[in-house]
Amino acid sequence: MLTWMQHHKKYLVVTIWISVIAFVGAGFVGWGSYDFNTDRSNAVAKVGDEKISYDEFNLKYSQLFAYYSQFNDGNYTQEQALKDGLDTQAINELIQEKLLLSYAKTLGLSVSEEEIAYDLAHQKVFHNESGVFDKNLYYNILSRNNYTPKTYEKMIHDELLLKKINVIFNIPLKEDEVDMFAASFLMQDKLKIQAIYVNEKDIVIDEKELYQTWEKNKQLYKSEPSYELTTYFLKPDLTQIDEKELAKFYEENKNDYKDFNGKILSLEQSKEKVLKDLNLAKLKLKANESYVALRKGELNFDTNITIKNTDIYYPLETIQKSKEKDFIKPFKFKDGYMIAQILKINPIQTQTFEQAKNEVKKLYIKEKTKQILEEKAKNALENFHGIDIGTYSRDSSKNNKVSDSIMNNTEFSEFLAQVFDTNKQKSYVLFDNKAIVYEITEQKLQNKEKEQIYKFIIEQSARQTKQALLKEELLKKLIELYPIKRYYKGNAN
Repeated sequence: MLTWMQHHKKYLVVTIWISVIAFVGAGFVGWGSYDFNTDRSNAVAKVGDEKISYDEFNLKYSQLFAYYSQFNDGNYTQEQALKDGLDTQAINELIQEKLLLSYAKTLGLSVSEEEIAYDLAHQKVFHNESGVFDKNLYYNILSRNNYTPKTYEKMIHDELLLKKINVIFNIPLKEDEVDMFAASFLMQDKLKIQAIYVNEKDIVIDEKELYQTWEKNKQLYKSEPSYELTTYFLKPDLTQIDEKELAKFYEENKNDYKDFNGKILSLEQSKEKVLKDLNLAKLKLKANESYVALRKGELNFDTNITIKNTDIYYPLETIQKSKEKDFIKPFKFKDGYMIAQILKINPIQTQTFEQAKNEVKKLYIKEKTKQILEEKAKNALENFHGIDIGTYSRDSSKNNKVSDSIMNNTEFSEFLAQVFDTNKQKSYVLFDNKAIVYEITEQKLQNKEKEQIYKFIIEQSARQTKQALLKEELLKKLIELYPIKRYYKGNAN
């Protein structure tokens, strides 16, 4: 039994997938909104012919932020989200969705207006007190959240189309697949372990080997494209307030100033926002005039700057499509408007060894550390002297037989996952600065009663894992079919 189970363990993978946050709910709570403060006509990425808009990104980011906030009892901050790379995760998920959408359209799948209307009519967030879809409530909620009906209904269209394409992954389970998942879930290993360490500070850098590391990997070290711009910035004049003009502007646009319940705020209640919007509206006219004057040479630019593809406060898509000497039309920037002209475009270039040296050192040390750890781990396997840490299943927690100096809780979970995902009785698991050598001395299955208790989870995990593996393989092929362009690279450092 031990031999059979070890041989098949690489197939016995149990994955619990996190359910997706409700499409509407998280989108309107306002948690974790990611403010680009830039031209909304731009896209954060493009997959084939499918653009990923800032609105889509913000909705996905809000959904993820809400999810992690709930997981952390509301104690999840924007700083932590930035550290976790939540913005990059949001874009990666949207890219996967766009790949599937592109494929769905290639297959000829579509969504009718009737299907969109039916879905919309059954979204309770737009129901009035009588439980009926209320068109006015619909428009009000969208307006308060800066969505147009066209944008939101496009999102519904994509969501319904994704549901249709995802049907292809619903392949029935075979009995032996469920049995293997059950075995994986209920399997227990009695383990001995030995920790092997390497201190990165003790690694001596060989300049010749360092250069060879750069030579083998130099395509990884490229300079970012940059754009040298000359700019002209206009700020609104906040010194004069014409009360009559302010009141008139408010009356013409008062539907834009509402509280959370959709009630129109008075001028006094929304005065600060009304004043800001009025000044920007007046400034836009002046910005357009200045743009013409700059093109004619009647006005001079005032500041030269250099930006990169990570500078999301600029209209990157427009700039990337432009040529040297082209003018960039007025765009919102901070609290005003900016006009720009492209002076020079610096394309992507491979960095020289000296330019990339510091980054190459990191890769060199990482590779050296791994090499030394593997050598030590293999030697330790030949003369193994591990300590008995007891019996564990895949979902076990660390006990006091494994001190934090050997592995912390996160490392121990990763260690168990790798132990249960390999078919070797003796092996090792590598971490950044250590290796944990192990031997399975005994293996058994838990009783059938526990199998009945976990039957639903086992079947769900088997089904979801099978679907996920199929989707993963399909996405690999779709990346080859539909080119991906990323305009926003992420802010996590």
